[in-house]
Amino acid sequence: MRIAIIVGLFEVVTSNLGLAGPVDPIQDLGTLGGGNATAYAINAIGQAAGWSTTAMGDTQAFLSGSGGLSGLSTVNGADSYAFGINDSGVVTGTFYVNGQSHGAIWEGSSVTDVGQNTYGQAINDAGVVVGGNGQAFVYSSGSMDTLGYLPGGDWSAAYGINNLGEVVGYGTVAPGVFRAFYWNGLGLVQLGTLGGSTSYATGVNDFGAIVGGSTTVGGYMNAFVYQEGSMTNLGTLGGKTSYAYGVNDNGYIVGYSTTIDGGSHAFMYVKGTIIDLNTMLPANSGWDLLDAYGINGKSQIVGTGLYAGQEHAFVLSLSQPVIADPSAAPELTTSILTLCGFLAIGLIDLLRRRRGTAP
Repeated sequence: MRIAIIVGLFEVVTSNLGLAGPVDPIQDLGTLGGGNATAYAINAIGQAAGWSTTAMGDTQAFLSGSGGLSGLSTVNGADSYAFGINDSGVVTGTFYVNGQSHGAIWEGSSVTDVGQNTYGQAINDAGVVVGGNGQAFVYSSGSMDTLGYLPGGDWSAAYGINNLGEVVGYGTVAPGVFRAFYWNGLGLVQLGTLGGSTSYATGVNDFGAIVGGSTTVGGYMNAFVYQEGSMTNLGTLGGKTSYAYGVNDNGYIVGYSTTIDGGSHAFMYVKGTIIDLNTMLPANSGWDLLDAYGINGKSQIVGTGLYAGQEHAFVLSLSQPVIADPSAAPELTTSILTLCGFLAIGLIDLLRRRRGTAP
């Protein structure tokens, strides 16, 4: 009994240290009958939204659940895409009728048409939707408010909103030149760049951390996080380009980056380090994760990857922090290691006593 207790405690401690055996963290969401699928957003309870090809060759927005993927209704069976989901499972995106875009809000079996020539891009827990119709807009309770343009520009669109109602996106400042913006009800604020001419903002968390991509002095697109008036380059996975799409309230950022061999890999950025998400998979998983688009507070990440040669939607669940918080008290780590030492000594002493070899 004493051996079992000591071994059990040792397993608990080493598991908390990240030394437990590997668990397969990747889930294939499947498709709606076609060959390809992409998951773009995930909420707090693990529901994912995105789009998939169907057996008929169409593209249909979906919501994931315990029973697999459910196709979201559209008008006249038109192609549709889901880009945002809130914690109540309300989804926003875009469907097309005769080639014309219509922003959409899906709630249960019903769909709300936001209007022709609109695009739905993100939704917060209050049900406020943002998108674009030539101008960035905020849509709530059947009412649409446009946010205007950046100085010198004639086009804008919103791509992210947090639960405080803060909006991010990008717009033109000159023909063909785009700049990221932030909006909190007092007009569009331009965010600047990483030294190049262009920037795009696509996500914001509830602490105001904004992510996206910007060109550098060298002309390459690099992922960034913008906080407290400062834009930080997140770097790459060895290649020239990267882009950030999502950020959770822990400050974990996801996106894609080119690698040194020119491939595209999904990444997560944690506390100053960019990590190839493919390194988080078990050996011979069969996956090549290409893009990560969304992340929730439980570090569940959604995106698209190659599986058996086809692009499939995935959910990657990281149950433990990838990198220890450097601000954590060092005494905690020392205490855990000391406890491991005492447990090991206790186990050895007990075995010696059973064998009659203890002094």
